[in-house]
Amino acid sequence: MRARAALVLAAVVVLLASFVQPASAQFITVGNPVVQQRADTAIYKHTDGYYYMTASVPDYKRVELRRATTLQGLGTATTANAFVAPSSGALSGWIWAPDIRYYDGAWYMYFSASPSTATFAQRLYWIRNTCANPMTCAWSAPQRFTTGWESFQLDAASFVNRGVRYFVWAQDSPDTTYNSHMYIARMNGATGITGTVTEIARPTYSWEMEGVAGVVEGPSPLVKNGRVYIAYSASATDSRYKLGLLSSWDTADLLDPASWYKHPNPVFQTANGVYGPGHGSFTVAEDNTTDVLVYHARDYATPTPDALTDPNRHTRMQQLYWRENGDPFFGQPLPNGTTRPGIRGAHSNRCVDNYNLDTTPGALVRLYDCNGNTAQEWEFSYRGVSWYEIRNRNTGTCLTDLNASTTANADVGLTVCTSAAAQQWTLLDQGSGWFSLRNVAGAMCLDNYEWNAANGARLSLYPCNGTAAQRWRRG
Repeated sequence: MRARAALVLAAVVVLLASFVQPASAQFITVGNPVVQQRADTAIYKHTDGYYYMTASVPDYKRVELRRATTLQGLGTATTANAFVAPSSGALSGWIWAPDIRYYDGAWYMYFSASPSTATFAQRLYWIRNTCANPMTCAWSAPQRFTTGWESFQLDAASFVNRGVRYFVWAQDSPDTTYNSHMYIARMNGATGITGTVTEIARPTYSWEMEGVAGVVEGPSPLVKNGRVYIAYSASATDSRYKLGLLSSWDTADLLDPASWYKHPNPVFQTANGVYGPGHGSFTVAEDNTTDVLVYHARDYATPTPDALTDPNRHTRMQQLYWRENGDPFFGQPLPNGTTRPGIRGAHSNRCVDNYNLDTTPGALVRLYDCNGNTAQEWEFSYRGVSWYEIRNRNTGTCLTDLNASTTANADVGLTVCTSAAAQQWTLLDQGSGWFSLRNVAGAMCLDNYEWNAANGARLSLYPCNGTAAQRWRRG
């Protein structure tokens, strides 16, 4: 019997040795805030391996650029001014929310500016740079980017879908009393639009009108999973600022307003000591795989002396996730500091833990006080359009329905990563940034069984019900 057992064990070892692991995601351990006193952040990762970042600066008097080979490195990177507001004229007032893109062999930045005599008379402009490294060469003089009518306009962004380039922005409509609507048009080259201008969003929900007549602004496009998404910012730019979401199919006519679905609830808002998260962009981590949400927020609720002149909106970053239906899942803002990517329970306020740092195959996961050590660090690697592999940093093994069981209270532990259905997890949105983890093989959710909030409490699988025992967040 011992000889037979040895043969079986040897066969298992050979099988595991021959298994080729799929590429893992990057452990996202960004120290937030990444860049102090920079808002409306846009980041473009170029083919030269650098991240190029621009943002609103607190004096609103310049278009600034920096670059670094890592996202964290942007916080200490050298800056260069691409444009500085003159003392008089159409661009002498405030400069807001620049965006950066690389089109047709040249760099472009789009931004809004106003005269000092009417600082809210914002209009859109563009500047151009043909150097490989735009930090080293002068940018062209600003030129107007015309939208078809004259009114308050800001927050330019652009994207490409199925080979067609689109421009999106926020502007005051002459037909309503709202502060801004959102529009889309096809681009004509890199410096203009052509054809139909379409309104795709206006304030319609109460959470878009908190403290203001109504705001939808700061469009942030993202194309993935056969869809086109535009995150946008809503309400007053204090602790009530938040993100909403528009979505369309990538095969749809994006100039038809009926093609766009406006999600009824905010997707990202104040939590965990981070106030008024909003206007940012999307990028990828250094692995060129892991999606990253970039946004700004304050460390306190009440701006001083007011939301516009308080300088302390800081650039933050964290991993962006994907729901079981392919939609983005933003979660909650991570608190300040170098936050390890833990999984914290809503009922227990404790974290999913490789208990006692047990590296034995099949070791059960349990709850423990959140402490940020490697036993509580979990890498979420997105596979396909529906599921995640969840790997523990201490063991290098994956969260598993140990017996591929469909029976309630099934064991959950750590085994060698194989991408089997027992290691496939989908994110179910439970609202307000909380999620449930549904196992594909067991068709049940990770559960704080018996609602036991003590250290060492066992976790298991249980039919998905959305209760606090099955609600989790990162951080």
